[in-house]
Formats: sequence, structure tokens, C-alpha cells
Amino acid sequence: MTRKLLLLLAPTMIAFQAMAVEPAADVANPQSSVLPAEECDTEDDEWSFWWEAGANIASNYLWRGYDQPYTGHMFDPAIQPSVTLGYGMFYIDLWYNFSTISKYQEFDMTLGFDYENLSITVYDVWCANGADFWKNDFLDDKNHSLTATIEYTFFDRLRLHWGTTFLHSGDWLYNEDGTRKRRAFSSYFEVAYKQPVKDLFDIEVVAGASPWTGPFWTAGKQVCVDGEYWLDYDPVNPPVKGFNVTNLSLTFSRDFEVGCCTIPVSAGYTYNPTTNRHYALIKTGFSF
Repeated sequence: MTRKLLLLLAPTMIAFQAMAVEPAADVANPQSSVLPAEECDTEDDEWSFWWEAGANIASNYLWRGYDQPYTGHMFDPAIQPSVTLGYGMFYIDLWYNFSTISKYQEFDMTLGFDYENLSITVYDVWCANGADFWKNDFLDDKNHSLTATIEYTFFDRLRLHWGTTFLHSGDWLYNEDGTRKRRAFSSYFEVAYKQPVKDLFDIEVVAGASPWTGPFWTAGKQVCVDGEYWLDYDPVNPPVKGFNVTNLSLTFSRDFEVGCCTIPVSAGYTYNPTTNRHYALIKTGFSF
């Protein structure tokens, strides 16, 4: 009986010994972590507290197909630190951007909900060219906007995104005499498809558009007159009206795992048909 039991257990023992000697998993999956997964995982159950912190460095800050300083320059390196605090499916995210050449600053405060393939967020964005986040400009309500988004991913490949701005001092439609007509509720929707290429990298194709006139982020140039924001109908840089495609992009990306630290690396190309501008974007960073 003992000999039969040893014969049955021998193949299993040999297999475990081979796995211990040969690092086959690291060869097959170059993105595998150096440390065992259980040493990096701090979540005990679905309703536990969790946190994440990191920073990115990007060759430019692009959002919805626009470079946020609205300079049209392809190269404006941006430093983007962030920290996220969560409980289960809910989280609060703080994110900051500083563009080194244009000096453009932005601070986002996000309240989010993630459940499986569904993501819902409400976030306040502070941004303004020439304003300083570290001074009293942050308290100026004219530089803030309140936006809500909803996003769903099908089959871990096809992602649908919608965002609408509800509050912003410049998000208005105007009559011909310059008086306010009504809030514009500037919006953006996006369709994206991501395809892994073996274990090498991911390819993502994105198409995004403004479904109707959105002066908050597609109006081009805006000016402030007597404390109020008005659209500047300069024919060189006029505001756009109606439906406009603003974001056509192709991105190659890969995440590298080093211990408990993730290092994302991406390179891509973006074309904005509305402004007829082309951008190449390179980004890397870390998170843990």
C-alpha cells in the first residue's frame, strides 16, 4: 500500500520541484511581479479600506483631444502626481497637473464608484491658464467646473464613456446681443477598443466627440469682461458649434510590475479634426 501511494505522489512531487527550480512563469509572462502577489495585496475582503499613490510624467497634457494649455504645441512636459483613498467600490481621488513650459496647472477632486465593468464619477476640476493653484486663485469659483461621467466596458475590450459638465462659469450659450441664453451642459462621449498583443503590449483605438456646442472645452478662446466670461468670436480661433469630433487616437501601452510598484509606459498619436492638430504623446510613471 505504501509503495502504491509513493508511486501516485511521485509525479506530483517532481512537478513541484521543477516549478521551484525553473522560473517558467517569469519567462512566459515578463510582466509578472518580483514579489508574490499575496505580499502586495492589502485587501482582505470586498469592503476594506485601500489606497493608491503615484505620479506620471507626460510629454504633453491631452484631454479629449485638446492640449490643455491650448497652445497647440506638441511638447509641453507635464508632471501629474495623484493619490486615491477608497473603501470597497467607492473612492476619492486627488490629481494634480503642472505643465513645465506653459505653466498650466490643474487640480481634480473626484468621487468615484467602480463595480465590475461599470464606473461612475463626479469630479470638480480647477484649471486656468496663468492662475496659480498654490495661491488664492484656487478659491476663485470661476476656475472650477463640476462634471459627471459614466463608463462601461464590454468584454474587457470595448469601452463606452460619457461625460457632462453641470457647473462652470464659462459654460453658457449666448444670444447675438451677448446676453446669456442658457447653460450649455458641455458634453463628451468616447468609444474605445483595446486589444492585447500576446504578452507584449496593448493597443487602444479611441474616437471621441462633442455631441453639441460645448463652450466649456471646445470654444477655443474665451475672455473675461467685467467679471463675466464671454465667447471671443475671433475668426482666427472661433468657438465651434454643434457636433464635432475632437479625439482620434492610437496608443500602445504596457504595465511593468516591479515588486509592489506598477510602472506604466505608453506612446501614442492623437489627431483633433476640430482644430486640425496632431500630437505625439509619450507617458510613463509609477503607482503602488
